[in-house]
Amino acid sequence: MNIAIIGSGLTGSLAAISLAKAGCRVDLYERLSDEELVNRDRTYAITHSSRKILEKLGIWSNLSRDLVPFQFLNVIDYELNKKFVFLTNDLPIPDQKYSAVGWIAEHKFIMLSILSVISNLENINKIPTSVIPNTNNYDLIVAADGSSSNTKKKLNTPSFHFKYDQMCITAKVLLRGVKSNEAFEILNSEGPFAVLPLGGDLFQVICSQSILKGTYNMNLSKSLFLDYLSTILPYGIEPDTIIDSPESFPIDFCLNYLFFSGKYIYLGETAHKIHPVGGQGLNLCWRDVDCLSKLLSIPLLKNNHSLIPLIYSISRSFDVLSISILTDSLVRYSRSNISIFYLPRLLVFFILKKSSLFRKYILNLMTNGF
Repeated sequence: MNIAIIGSGLTGSLAAISLAKAGCRVDLYERLSDEELVNRDRTYAITHSSRKILEKLGIWSNLSRDLVPFQFLNVIDYELNKKFVFLTNDLPIPDQKYSAVGWIAEHKFIMLSILSVISNLENINKIPTSVIPNTNNYDLIVAADGSSSNTKKKLNTPSFHFKYDQMCITAKVLLRGVKSNEAFEILNSEGPFAVLPLGGDLFQVICSQSILKGTYNMNLSKSLFLDYLSTILPYGIEPDTIIDSPESFPIDFCLNYLFFSGKYIYLGETAHKIHPVGGQGLNLCWRDVDCLSKLLSIPLLKNNHSLIPLIYSISRSFDVLSISILTDSLVRYSRSNISIFYLPRLLVFFILKKSSLFRKYILNLMTNGF
């Protein structure tokens, strides 16, 4: 089967590997150079669903050396002044042997590992453009060109879209008073705030806050930004040094009504974009890749490839919709200060702290999807 993939970011490139290993001939269209693809300053949380996909594709063993595992995920609600911790014991039994609730990865390490695999696969042909000259040459075309996809615009694909009244600020910071194997997800009235380990005393902080406050904080000097961080970090954790200049980006939500258009299949952020809370974005995108490669491995569907886009769209709908609702609800839960929600929030934290079964269920959803 001949397949074209538009976009060779983390999702498009992983799709190229996965489909090539499923026996397809893949043309990978990308206007950016490998150097431009690698040199992006982003950090991701990797869950066990992604670990399983990377293991299956033979990428995990080399990449895992550059990942930072964490064994503790602290969830704190500042409005309630309550806290509970997800531990490796809360994972499904097969995942516990990896001794990590999840991993933190920098973009460049993942991209380099994926590009290395692509270079060794003969049935992947990289083409330095984002325009397909003749779409009739392909049985299927996979659009993985991001949330501002030109392919989707060209095909007038309908979607549900809105902008959060928030912006996200990220920075790498040296912290004191925190272990190198723990991560934090903090819920407060401004929005979720994450602290992710990058090794040693280095951490990535990710602040979701109102556009007004975020704009003000982005204009602070580094010393004043450190003072701001000290007011929102958990008690006992002190910011020491900002390693890089803080960066910001708007937060929006997008969900296609269908994940295909004719023989075009939408993958990753071309199909869905969610709030960064909980670090679900990349893992959700890679589950798209896994689903598509499984469908292409079914002999009956290989011979009837016109059915694949529709079956793929149906197959991915529940997981994507569920995670989208979950993350959006968590944001609204975090920012709600209405007194009527106080008791339900207390009840949720009480159950999570006391019930290991409930913790296991929630963590399984976060790490393996629906």
